[in-house]
Amino acid sequence: MTRALLYGGSFDPPHNGHIFVPLCAMEYLNFDSVLYMPAFQSPLKKSKPTAENHRLAMLRLALADSHWATISTLELERGGMSYTIDTIEALRDEYDEIRLLVGADQWEQFNKWHRWEDIIAIANPAIMPREGTLLQDERVLPITPLLSASTTIRDRIKHSKSIENLMPLEVTQYIAQNQLYV
Repeated sequence: MTRALLYGGSFDPPHNGHIFVPLCAMEYLNFDSVLYMPAFQSPLKKSKPTAENHRLAMLRLALADSHWATISTLELERGGMSYTIDTIEALRDEYDEIRLLVGADQWEQFNKWHRWEDIIAIANPAIMPREGTLLQDERVLPITPLLSASTTIRDRIKHSKSIENLMPLEVTQYIAQNQLYV
């Protein structure tokens, strides 16, 4: 029986929180793996993310040593708006059980997601706590909260501030080599 946590997002850029907290969630829930799903374009984000080839390359670097993690390019290949329910329905036959893994910040706006009631019925969301979010919900996992935010990291890079220890070194090097977020 294969049980996967579906973890979607822009991963723009992927940081240590994107690695460590889903691993803790997987272990706490006794699942087999975390399936990372980079979104082509999130319907609730106004800004266009960094080109998908860069986000995918950075995510692969970030997860290179994470045997418990896999990356799907389903949403990147599909293009357009990335609706989670479409992804869950496309993956249903590949896993015995899929649960959606979301951050507390996303859960606060979950009722704006396309067909959110269906997502709850099919993929029983589990919520990762996030520093600075005081969400009271039985779905919040009792694990270490997400500390970093990609928005903060992009802003730090843009203003030449240190991003040391916020992401894997290989991702930091990739960002510098490709002059991303400057």
